[in-house]
Amino acid sequence: MHIYRLPLFLMLIFILTGCDNANSNDQKALLKTDCETNQHCIYDTGVKVWLSDKNISPETPFSIYLDLPAHLKLDTAKIESITMYMGFIPQKFTEQGSIYKSETMVGICSEKNMLWQLVLNLSNLQTGEPITHFYNFYVTY
Repeated sequence: MHIYRLPLFLMLIFILTGCDNANSNDQKALLKTDCETNQHCIYDTGVKVWLSDKNISPETPFSIYLDLPAHLKLDTAKIESITMYMGFIPQKFTEQGSIYKSETMVGICSEKNMLWQLVLNLSNLQTGEPITHFYNFYVTY
């Protein structure tokens, strides 16, 4: 019986701190992009990103849309929580004409307003230069 006390105690600490408000992390992440959260965004590279809805709720499916200039290629994409660590969710974009679409959803925690970040890793087909764009959005309930 004593064997389990320490691991259970550590799990409890992890659970209690895992949902800790990381407001300073939110502020740092918001500085990485020129775009307003949950709004249609056009980057200086010509990349456009927007959500299917401006009001996103946890555990509810939503779509992320991406419009790329012809000279850019999407290498990888993921969404990760900034407010608290929840790992990352790989995004698979499917091409629909000139627009790319990813169907996704995020988890829920004790924080009612969580900042999430889409990380787009792109390549310039002409120069081979890697490009990373960050798109932030809030999920609330």
